[in-house]
Amino acid sequence: MTAVLAVLVGGALGAPLRFLVDRYITSLTASTRGIGELPWGLLVVNSLGSAVAGVVVVATAGELRTLLLVGLCGAFTTFSGFAWEAHRMWSVWRTQFWIGVVAMGVITVGVFLVSYRVTTLLLGTPLSPG
Repeated sequence: MTAVLAVLVGGALGAPLRFLVDRYITSLTASTRGIGELPWGLLVVNSLGSAVAGVVVVATAGELRTLLLVGLCGAFTTFSGFAWEAHRMWSVWRTQFWIGVVAMGVITVGVFLVSYRVTTLLLGTPLSPG
């Protein structure tokens, strides 16, 4: 039951934080012609969440890892938002669609891997999950 509470608390923090960061980044890029149509807010949110997840996997264990990784990062990052933006990009940018979708996926996975590796170099072997 403690794990469920950890996910609940982390999710309650991550979801509104995602909304605020996404809206802020989107408002900053909205005035830029062409480039503002790309989902910059979503890319920033998913990249930040992936970077935090890389650190969390190495530096935490137990309920703290559950709270931060599953709850906070799980609610902060968003696959449903990614799917929605992919749909929107298809209708607006058909020719560049696959490049944008693949690039967003590669960037966020790459950010996670770099964050994980740097944290491992700084802290040593990742803690065990339990």
